[in-house]
Order: sequence, then C-alpha cells, then structure tokens
Amino acid sequence: MQGTSSHVGQWLIIFLLHIANGIPRRGNEPWSLILCKFADLHDYQPKPREWFENWIHGEDEDSIVNYFARVSNGVYTLYGSNVFGWYTLPYSQKDILSLANSDASAPLGSDSSFKYFDKIKELCVQFALENGAILHRQKITVINGGTTAVYGKENGVLLTPSLMFSSVLTHEMVHSFFIGHSYSDRKIRIFPYAMSGEYDDRYDLMSTANAYMHRSPYGMSGPGLNGAHLDFLGWLPMDRILYFGRDGRQNYTLRLSSLSIAHKNTRGWLLVFIPFDRADGSNYYTIELRTPHNYDRGISQNAVLIHRVQRSGENYYSVLLSQSRAFYELTEDTEWVTFLEPSNAGRFQIIRVTVRRMFSHDADITISSTFDPVICRIGEIPKMVIESRFGIGYVCLDKNRPVLANDVQMQQKRKDFYKMRTTFGANSCKPGYVWRGLDAYDYVCVEVHRRQLAHAQTMGRRFHSSENSTECQNGLVERNAFIGDLVCVTPSEQYMTSRDNMDSMHHLEHFEFFNGVDTVGP
Repeated sequence: MQGTSSHVGQWLIIFLLHIANGIPRRGNEPWSLILCKFADLHDYQPKPREWFENWIHGEDEDSIVNYFARVSNGVYTLYGSNVFGWYTLPYSQKDILSLANSDASAPLGSDSSFKYFDKIKELCVQFALENGAILHRQKITVINGGTTAVYGKENGVLLTPSLMFSSVLTHEMVHSFFIGHSYSDRKIRIFPYAMSGEYDDRYDLMSTANAYMHRSPYGMSGPGLNGAHLDFLGWLPMDRILYFGRDGRQNYTLRLSSLSIAHKNTRGWLLVFIPFDRADGSNYYTIELRTPHNYDRGISQNAVLIHRVQRSGENYYSVLLSQSRAFYELTEDTEWVTFLEPSNAGRFQIIRVTVRRMFSHDADITISSTFDPVICRIGEIPKMVIESRFGIGYVCLDKNRPVLANDVQMQQKRKDFYKMRTTFGANSCKPGYVWRGLDAYDYVCVEVHRRQLAHAQTMGRRFHSSENSTECQNGLVERNAFIGDLVCVTPSEQYMTSRDNMDSMHHLEHFEFFNGVDTVGP
C-alpha cells in the first residue's frame, strides 16, 4: 500500500470507522473470540482453543471466515480475526447473577435478564484485556455454561456450549449488521417466544434454527441470506438487480440466476424488485432463485422465492410469501398472482410471476405487472389541471374539492415515479446523490460531481509506476475507495474519497433497521 506507515495507519482507521458504522457492509473486519470459564466450572472446557481457531479462520469451507467470504461474494471478509483463552473468571455463575441483579432496574427474568448476559461479556472482555489480549471492535464471547446465544450492541455475541455451531454464530454476527429475524406470512409461531411468522423464512440464516441447514465439522451450518438482506448489506452487484418497470416494459421473460452460486459463475439477474406502492418506491416484491449449492446445500430443490418488502413503523420488513398452506417455493410451470388496489374505474392492477423453465443454476421466468403509479385509485376523483408545466393533465383527489399546489406536486412525483429511481433498493440515496459505482458493489452515495470525478480518475488509468511496483509516482497515492482500489490520486483526493466513504450512510434515503424494531448504529 502506498505512503508512509503513518499514512497507511490513518487510512486504515478511517476505513475501519466506515465499516464499523456503515450500511452497506464492505471491507475486511476482523473479529475477536474470547473463551471464558466460570469459577465454579473451571474444570469444564467444551472444546480446545485450537478447535475455535479452526472454526473462525480455518481453511474448511464451513469456517466462519469462509462463510462470510462466500455469502458476500468476497465483499465482506473477516481476515485477521483472533482467539483468546481459555480464561477462568474469578466469578461463579451465582456471583455474576448477583452483579447483574445489582445493575438491573427490574428483577432478572424480565427483559432486563439480558443484563446477566451483558455482564458475562463485560467481565470476559475486561479479563482478556487485563491479560494482554488485543481485541477487535467486533467480539464473540464463549462461556462454558448455560443454554443461550444472544447479540448485544455492548460487547457483541455470547455463545454457550449447547449452541456452539456455525448457523447460530453467523446468525448472531449478522444481527450486528442491523438485521433482525426473518419472517414468513404464515400465521404461526415457530417458537413460543416468537412473533407470528418469525423464524419461518427457512431459506434465510436469520430464521435459524428453523432454516435449511446442513451438517459441517462445526455443527449445523447455513443457509445463506435472502435477497432483501443481501441487497441491504450491499452484497449483490447493482448491475444484476432489476427494478421492474424502469424501462417502461410491463411484460417480459428473463433469466434469473441462483443466489447460492458465486456471482462470477452465472450471468442472469440475481434479484428483481417489483414495486406495488406509489407512495414508497422501497415497498416492493422481490424475486430470487435459491439452489442446493455451497452454503445452501441444505435446501432440497431449486426454488423461486417471493418476498414482500414493506415499511412498518420506522423500519422495513421482508416477508417470505407462502404459495399454499405448506409451500413457499415456485417450481417449474407454477405461477404467483397478486391483485393491487383497483383503479377508480374498478379495474384491479395485477402482478404475475410465472416460472417457465428450471435449470441447474438458473430459471427462466415471465413477469407482468400493470402497476401504474399515475392512475387514480378507487374512491379518488380525477381533476383536470389547466397548468401543464409539470407535464400532467390531471390530479387524483380524495374528494371533490379545489386542486391545491400540493396535489399537483404529488401527482408530479407519481408521474416521475420511475424517473426518481436513479438508485433503488435498501441502499437508495437521498435526492441529489447517486451511487459512486466504481465497481458493481460500490454503493457509496456521493454527489454527482464526485461520481464523475472518480470515474474520470479511473479512466485516466494512473496506476502504479510499473507492473511490479507498489508505489504510485509523482507524489500520488492510492485512492483506496475500497480494498483493491489501486488508482493513483493526489493525497487530498484520497482524503476526500475516505470522507465520501464515511459520510455515505448519512446520504442514504432510508437508514433504518431491517426486520426488527431497533436503531441503526453502534
């Protein structure tokens, strides 16, 4: 990497601050795993430390580092993660329970019982630091007693012996990315403590332990994440996500490729958004294909899945739609139809998805949608507009009344519904900002002139002084928009790029927790 060690260190600090706080999630973020024993269980060691080292960063395909590298297609990695312990705490389980009780504002057994788990993590982290451990920001604590797995913003993940397997650990780690549990639309409770439909998206890691997992050297592992979660995290290439209707077409057949396969090995669309709400372009149905490969090998068959992504309160939720009482999957020669709000003429708008052919890694599907954000809905009254400077001939009113300026502005937004979708999905940018797009995963939101400048720098092809050189020439430094970006720029431009990265989350149109009531941020 170009520059002095101090320049390198400054850039790494800026980059790690960005990934620590940012959505989407991109870059290398090492984790620390701390092994602790209660004083009253000091003779019990569930697994040797070497087992955990192999689990976290070993070469097996089901190690934690390989899981995230695969599910993100290399966009998010954990290289440099470390393991410390086993440490024997100077506290018994009863001691820590007493400490947690003294901190809690309500008796343990209520919601504040998480204080007990927080106290365990706090004490383990403190003990590790006192014993010389160098800990990363993201932490996993393994304790040798109990039957739980939880994530908390303070000190990260806690695992106990009965839940030391990959699906549980990766599930809890993904909670740190501001993602809650996944849902289906079925009115069932998978677990007594769950909400209706919670943990019932069996194709998604965030429904562990009800998901389609597979056996591994580290217990049950997989599956991957659904398309809505992958989009939220920025782990899908923007040029292979289709926002249906933006090109004016309402009916066509397309090739859908499996999310279970490395992106470089397929060529079709990876995710399709189909909007259904004229008031919010981020409310849409998603179409994805999952196949029994890699981390999804616990899945029994190829499946086209449909989720509804919709805002509820302050957050967005993705819900897997059931196709019948027992099935969620669309297979070959099956279709899904939904009816939207009828127009004021009484005609329903319709979305239809038909699976034509299934292949090993792909599916041919036909999508048709008559969704139209401009037409008036049932109960609304169309009123002619004399002023035509906005390019509209009528507005839709809730009752027979004079047309106001707000009515015209609203109808203009409906007319420009697709035009306004210059960015789309969970990483949509605020008006005036666009994706930098230096590669297909570069979802950093910047002003238009910053995007133009960044692309001009790349087109200028000012890389290293020679093929084998690690140095830029003429006082230039590597831009480092992301790991692997080696374009040479001025030091001030490198700084501006790092600022673009750090500020990007403030330029997102929607910066909310996904699939859960919580706040986004550390």
